[in-house]
Amino acid sequence: MARSLNFRQLEAFRAVMLTGGMTPAGKLLFISQPAVTRLIRDLEADLGLALFVRRHTQLVATEEAHRLYREVERYFSGGDRIREVARTLRETRDGQLHIGAMPNLVATCLPGVVSRFLLDYPNVVVSIHSDSSTNLMAMLLHGQLDLALAIPPDTLPDLEHDVFAPMEAVCIIPPAHALAQHRVINVTDLHQQDFVSLGVHSTLRMRLNALMHELNVQPRVRLETAHSSTVAAYVREGVGVAVVDSFAAMGPGSEGLVVRPLKPDIAVRFCALYRHSKQALPMARAFAVTLRDALDEGKHHLSQAMSS
Repeated sequence: MARSLNFRQLEAFRAVMLTGGMTPAGKLLFISQPAVTRLIRDLEADLGLALFVRRHTQLVATEEAHRLYREVERYFSGGDRIREVARTLRETRDGQLHIGAMPNLVATCLPGVVSRFLLDYPNVVVSIHSDSSTNLMAMLLHGQLDLALAIPPDTLPDLEHDVFAPMEAVCIIPPAHALAQHRVINVTDLHQQDFVSLGVHSTLRMRLNALMHELNVQPRVRLETAHSSTVAAYVREGVGVAVVDSFAAMGPGSEGLVVRPLKPDIAVRFCALYRHSKQALPMARAFAVTLRDALDEGKHHLSQAMSS
């Protein structure tokens, strides 16, 4: 029966991969170079693999070593994560709140919301994970998140949730662009206009494309970008106009751009979905309330900007 791998051997292997040599690896681990060499030789013998070869004076990792390193790094990352959780449990009374959110929320609204939330919960460590709504739902169902801020499926699973007010899509425009003079942008106004489009997996893009197809509107797509939070930078550089959700228009990246309502309306709805947890649920709900308040303020400021 194969014996278990020696942790010290794996530690030495990782140190050599990180530093590129036996001597610097020894310094990293506070052991001698011969001790590192011996650990690596023992590991190679146990695995039946050649992990490093000498080319002149240079130590070169083999292809097998690179593939093994990816797995070893996952192992050490898991250990680091366990130590971090333990440290958090020691140093905080209230523990952690694991939040998953769509990238547009993470890049725009959440920094300010987290800051407000921590004023009321100074002993909580907030962990933010950015991903698609589909992946966030899966993580919540598997107990990896306490709160998911996501666009829900048509049929919600059996989860506690709160529905936020719909966020309307808006058009963002460079100040010198002809469309900046319009008080409202109709989808038909986008015909043959240079356009910055969201990525193919965007729910907003799918709905906008369906509307454009129905109205026979064909903008000149000059650029596609995955997240609405990055669109404003390209619009500011004159690449084209864009249609984004209100989150992106509220963000600091849209400063200096003209924001106009889009007609017909396209509303983006999203929910706060909660994991069943006696400890985390009250904090998750409190965070959702803080987010709702911030969005209400942001929508008010955005409404003023669109009417100016």
